Amino acid sequence: MRPLVLFLVFVVLIVNSVVVAYSNEFTITIEPGKEDCFYTPVAKNIYLEVDYQVIDGQQGELDIDFHLTSPTGRRIVMESRKSDSTHRTKTFEDGDHKICFDNTFSIFSAKTVFFEISTDNDEDDDDNGEIKIEKKNSDVWGDTDQAFYAGLRPEEIYDIHVQDIKDTVAMVRGKLTRAQEFQDQIRAFEARDRNTAEGNFTRVNFWSMIHLIALLITGVVQVVMVRSLFDEKSTLRRLWKQGKM
Repeated sequence: MRPLVLFLVFVVLIVNSVVVAYSNEFTITIEPGKEDCFYTPVAKNIYLEVDYQVIDGQQGELDIDFHLTSPTGRRIVMESRKSDSTHRTKTFEDGDHKICFDNTFSIFSAKTVFFEISTDNDEDDDDNGEIKIEKKNSDVWGDTDQAFYAGLRPEEIYDIHVQDIKDTVAMVRGKLTRAQEFQDQIRAFEARDRNTAEGNFTRVNFWSMIHLIALLITGVVQVVMVRSLFDEKSTLRRLWKQGKM
C-alpha cells in the first residue's frame, strides 16, 4: 500500500503544479503596418515570463516593437526595434495581461515571431541552474536522526517524508521545465539563423543569375557587332554607314 500511496501523491503533485504554473509557446506572422496582441490571465503575485525572438523578417531587419500591459492599462515593459528579449516580472494585479507585438513601423516586410509565455510562483532560479536540495529534518528514506523523530507518531513521520518527496519532485520538475524553455529558445534561434542563411542563399542566386544573363547578352552583342565589321551584307553595317552619311 505504501508505494501506491507515494505514487498517488506524485500524480497529485504533478497535476497541482500544472495548474499553478504553465508554459505556452507560439509562432506568429505579423503583417507590415499591423499590431498583434494576446491576452493571458495571471493571478496576483505570480511571476510572468515572456521570451520572444524574431525568426524571419523577409527582406527587412529582424526586429519588432514589444510591450506588456497590466489589466488596468499600465505599461509594465516597452521595447522598440529588438530582435529578441526575455522579461520576467512579478504581477501586482489580477486579470488579463496584454502582450503586443507591433510591426507598424515596417512598410513592406512581415515579421515571424516565436514567443513563449510561462508563469510560476517561485523566485528566480539558483545561479548556474544548479539544483540545490537541502537536507530537511533527516534522510528522506530512513530514520537516521532518531533524536528528531523522538516523540512523533508514525503518521507524522510519514507526513514529513511525503512532504520532503513533494518538495524534491517540485524542484526537479521546475528545473526540467526551465531546461525545456532553454531548448525552445535554442530551437527558435536556430530557426532564425536558418531563415537568414536561406534568405542570403536566395539573394546570392538571384543576383548571380542577373549577372550571368548580363554577361551572355553582352557577349552576344559583341559578337554581332564584330561580325558586322567584316560582313558587307550585314544590316548593322549598312545602318552604320547610313549614320555616318
